[in-house]
Amino acid sequence: MKISRFLIIIICCTVLMGCVTQDADVTQKEKQVAKIYCDYPYYSSVDALTEKADLIIKGTIMDSRVEENDYRIEIDEENKLLNPGGKTTSHNFVHTVYTVSVSESYKGDVEPDEIIEVKEMGGETETTKYIAEESVTFTKNKEYVMFLATYENGIPSSLLNPIQGAYIYEEEAEDKGKLSIVNEKNDLALTIEDLEEIKNNQIKNN
Repeated sequence: MKISRFLIIIICCTVLMGCVTQDADVTQKEKQVAKIYCDYPYYSSVDALTEKADLIIKGTIMDSRVEENDYRIEIDEENKLLNPGGKTTSHNFVHTVYTVSVSESYKGDVEPDEIIEVKEMGGETETTKYIAEESVTFTKNKEYVMFLATYENGIPSSLLNPIQGAYIYEEEAEDKGKLSIVNEKNDLALTIEDLEEIKNNQIKNN
């Protein structure tokens, strides 16, 4: 399932390059802008989101960096049916990779105080701004709840989708402990009680 999700990203992401108009007073060339369009699965309920997630954590954003990587899948006997044409084409994608300090684990093989990495499509390089149509820009030192897909070979995790896969954990006194949506298009309400139920089910199943 992790493989098929990754192939969806490769197939559905299209980068459209455009030149930025140069102002006469600007001595340094402005960066190009590349718009990225991706197709993500939609989840009809918190239960569906939970079932699909490999990891569900609460964590604080510690740092971030921008990377350009080729996440092609090497074709072997196990997955060759996914690409009957043979070798895969090179696809370099720009991601912002966030370093996350985990404070609570609700599902998956990760413990509090561990450090994980979460990637989001898009970012800014020396020459180009890559802007994803749907993406989450996490804020440093802010705490979030994330529903994540994990990958092998050291590839950072990613949100199941950028609309439904992340929630802000409110820390202000009057709202402390409440969860707020990150993207206004998210129609799934999530509560602390939901997370505790997910955690309890995880304990029962282990």
